[in-house]
Amino acid sequence: MKALLGFNPWLKMWVKPKTTIRKVVDYNPNFRLFFLSAIYGFVSLLSSSQSFALGTTFHFFLVLFLSIIIAPLWGYIVFSVSSFFIFFTGRWLQGKAKYKEVRSAIAWSNAPMIVNVVLWILLLFIFREDILRDFPATFVFSKAQRVFLFLILLCQLVVSVWIIVLYINALSEVQKFSIGKAILNILIAIVIFVAVFFAIALIYFLIMRGFLLR
Repeated sequence: MKALLGFNPWLKMWVKPKTTIRKVVDYNPNFRLFFLSAIYGFVSLLSSSQSFALGTTFHFFLVLFLSIIIAPLWGYIVFSVSSFFIFFTGRWLQGKAKYKEVRSAIAWSNAPMIVNVVLWILLLFIFREDILRDFPATFVFSKAQRVFLFLILLCQLVVSVWIIVLYINALSEVQKFSIGKAILNILIAIVIFVAVFFAIALIYFLIMRGFLLR
């Protein structure tokens, strides 16, 4: 990888997002997209499984297995859909990036998510199947476990914030925007996405209501 780009993007992205994403998109906008999708997808699916306490309904290893298998596809879908809204609204602001460059920006800004993969492995090792149940409400913690969980959550928060910082900078680079304009691009895309989501949800609700009233 270092031979291809002249540096290691997995490390360089943390501190020089603009330089990194420029070299990546100039080389290949799809560079390592599968691996980045898998990393994001795995963390996202495990987090959702924990939030919905899927471990109370399904076997622990089944949830873990499906998370691993579905992760690349789920990550790819999230990257692709979110990039579409960013690309679409970015055009209104005279953004210069192509769609694949926008997707590369969001994918590579999530490179630090690999830290969350390690953190999740630690959580699964320490708390096992309980982490995917009604956690932490029904879990009895020792003092050491409380400290451990606090440190894990703190690390996840730091990583999440840094991913946002990296994404704003990466998007700024590919779109040829200022930082402020890149943030505006993201905010407009979020508003449009929410509006579309609620419109689809409302249409679905009205259709189902009409079907049930027959």
